[in-house]
Amino acid sequence: MRSPLAIKVQSVSKAYTVWSSPAARLHGPLLGRLGSLPFLPAAARDVCERLSHGAFRNYYALHDVSFEVPRGASVGIIGRNGSGKSTLLQLLAGTLTPTRGEIEVDGNIAALLELGSGFDPEFTGRENVYLSLAIRGMSRRQTDARFDEIAAFADIGDFMDQPIKTYSSGMVVRVAFATSACLKPDVLLVDEALSVGDIFFQQKCIRHMREAMADVTKVFVTHDLQAARSVTDYAYVLDRGEIVFAGSSADAVDFYIKMSHRGANEGPGAEARTRSFPAGTASGSRSEIEADRVARLPWFDLKPSQLSGAGEVVIKRVAVADPGLAPVATVRAGDRIGVALALSCAVPKEHVIIGYVLCDRLGNHICGENSCSLVGSAVALDAGEHLIRFEFAWPEIQPGDYTLTVGVGEGTDPVRHIVQCWAHNVVKLNAISPGRVIHCIFNNPMSNLDVRPLGAAPAGLPLRSACPALSSVTHD
Repeated sequence: MRSPLAIKVQSVSKAYTVWSSPAARLHGPLLGRLGSLPFLPAAARDVCERLSHGAFRNYYALHDVSFEVPRGASVGIIGRNGSGKSTLLQLLAGTLTPTRGEIEVDGNIAALLELGSGFDPEFTGRENVYLSLAIRGMSRRQTDARFDEIAAFADIGDFMDQPIKTYSSGMVVRVAFATSACLKPDVLLVDEALSVGDIFFQQKCIRHMREAMADVTKVFVTHDLQAARSVTDYAYVLDRGEIVFAGSSADAVDFYIKMSHRGANEGPGAEARTRSFPAGTASGSRSEIEADRVARLPWFDLKPSQLSGAGEVVIKRVAVADPGLAPVATVRAGDRIGVALALSCAVPKEHVIIGYVLCDRLGNHICGENSCSLVGSAVALDAGEHLIRFEFAWPEIQPGDYTLTVGVGEGTDPVRHIVQCWAHNVVKLNAISPGRVIHCIFNNPMSNLDVRPLGAAPAGLPLRSACPALSSVTHD
């Protein structure tokens, strides 16, 4: 009786030797050997061993990783670059050996680890298909019976009889996936390979894995969070070689986005970014409570490259939070999104417009709104520092990644006015599919606009403008 587990990983670590210099790589092993010679004086052996140990250090790509994958499950591995994802997949595939721990994989494995891995660039696509399947134990007669199916799935036409070195990266992926898919392995390992192909082939592969390979155990390493959520049922988040989260794919993606958001605000100046505004002086007063809420917002500074506009009003900091003041990462239709702007006004302004735009991953404007649409929303700013807050409901739009751009304008026309400051792409938000077909591009109202002076500049906010001066900039 077969085990209900397809993959079992127990306390696995993978260490790499990192030498202090090229010279150390040569003399380090020699000193280690000398230190083990019995006829050398003890003092000499100690010196050799000490010098050899100083010549290198062990870098752990993975440290004490343990998990199990049930047979037929679809599992995602997500994490930042350098977190150990690809190393883990190579260990599962058997192309690497763990330094410590045990790995058990029940069944035959098909792995798409690197673009074109296992393919000879001098051979044609046809020859590489036959070679790859022969290595996996298939006879020529068996390959003959499946080749037409593989060629049809790859769909590269006459290029199948051209050398692999003439292929584009997408064509290589087509042949590699088609070859692996025809085997219908017990375990399929995929490391970012499908992200190279065109969108139509990606959809074709996903449909094939959902339908024809529904009972195959699948492990994906990907940076495409929407794909991780839609293709996998369960996911692990890796960070610095350790599993820091395990749960449903939606929860894992949400955890990863929040972790990435926190990481972006770490480092020098992080304390200033999160301390933001001084608390009130009256203990328990309304002003103190309000100041505390503002201070707890997930503030982050803006880079000069993110800013544009006339520059008399400059956005210094932005915070994007949910009603609980937590950073917003994954969003669903109807979620309330709170936006706070800390800005500096060089001269008094009588007609100020506040607005926002949501853009897709290609930079297309999807929806947005500005304060001209709000009744009684006339905003005037004195010279100095100000806090502006508003809200909007996340609209029912296509799943995927979106960026938020906020802006401050001057004028009375909602379309044509002077742009004082645009803060471009201040945060990335990942939308979860509402499970229905979505149409059109539209306005999305903002609400609860609140403007108040800050008096002295908040800690860490430079008073000089970081916004490049542009003359008579208008928003169409």
